[in-house]
Amino acid sequence: MKWLQRNRFNDLPDAMFNARVPSMMWVLFIYIISMLVQILYEPSIISLAFFSGLMLLHGSLIWHFPLLTEKHPWVYFLIQGLIIQVCALIMYQAAFLLLLGMYPVLTGQSVGKYNHRIKMILMSALYYGLYVATLLLMGQSEILILMSILYMMMVFVFVSFAGLYLKQVKARIRTQAFLEELELAHRKVKELTLANERQRMARDLHDTLAQGLAGIVMQLDAADAHLMKGNSKRAHEIVQHSMGHAKKTLSEARLAIDNLRSKAFVTIDFSDAVREEVERFKKATGIQVVLDMRVDGGISELVMEHMLHIIGECLTNVARHAEARQVWVYIRIEDENLELEVKDDGKGIDLNQIGNMSGHYGLIGIKERVRILGGSLNITNNVPQGTLIKIDTVAEGGECS
Repeated sequence: MKWLQRNRFNDLPDAMFNARVPSMMWVLFIYIISMLVQILYEPSIISLAFFSGLMLLHGSLIWHFPLLTEKHPWVYFLIQGLIIQVCALIMYQAAFLLLLGMYPVLTGQSVGKYNHRIKMILMSALYYGLYVATLLLMGQSEILILMSILYMMMVFVFVSFAGLYLKQVKARIRTQAFLEELELAHRKVKELTLANERQRMARDLHDTLAQGLAGIVMQLDAADAHLMKGNSKRAHEIVQHSMGHAKKTLSEARLAIDNLRSKAFVTIDFSDAVREEVERFKKATGIQVVLDMRVDGGISELVMEHMLHIIGECLTNVARHAEARQVWVYIRIEDENLELEVKDDGKGIDLNQIGNMSGHYGLIGIKERVRILGGSLNITNNVPQGTLIKIDTVAEGGECS
């Protein structure tokens, strides 16, 4: 996200638009006081008109400060400095007010623009040089020291204000950039979660409907071929076998659909959810399940969600591949620790083929969920007695990664 922060800080002058209003209010205040002082001591319509035009130009340049300083900011600061110098020479009676009130403002603007110590020092030196030169042109060398002290005090005030404002702007930009990064990360997590669920649904549908229907189609094609040859007995046997295959596919499809049903994990009880999962499995497959569950502690929503998916995936794998007659499910939640064991009496599994069989991703999904929970997974092949899957994790923990 460095590009986001870089673009934000490149747009820092745009954020400085908010500083225009106090700057313009200060310029208006100096203008009004200078006009009153000049009218009181030495009224001159030409001088006042020329001064008003210069101050209007000065204020206009301040208002468009971010745009004018985008490429060559030194031109802006030089022109503004010369405008103030000419105004001070024209408005002789209000010259001290103009010099002490306007040059420090421009110095503060240079802080907001450059944010570079050497450049700020050079700009401050430029304005102080114009300030001293104006006093000398006015023949005020005898009060140069006093006026320099007052000038430094004014510069300190405006530079401090500009520095504080700049820090606030940067802090706001950083906060906004952080919030945008957080929103972007949240959006990516949602997209990845949705993509993972879609992939899981695709795998479930592929392993149930697609493969099952493909087998049925092949058997019906064979039955049709036998009917055309007049071998009705063999065709009848194939049809009977296809009916059994269709029933099995339907059971597996219902089981997959049940596993995909969304629930509000905040409102369900983990023990009840496990029992419902087991009952659906038994009704859909006819395989007996021995459930041994003891829950003596709490379980977080994240762990509950993933553990229910893991249990459902284990049972689904047994129904699809194990050819088992019985399954044992052992669950213990004690002292913030969760232990799960799923064992069957099927034909077992070749551990070397895990992850290498195209179209079979159930165990890969289980591994991913266990990794998200920060737990451990052990798969033991107990041929000819089946397969044992054991998972240990923290019941109250788990952190998405």
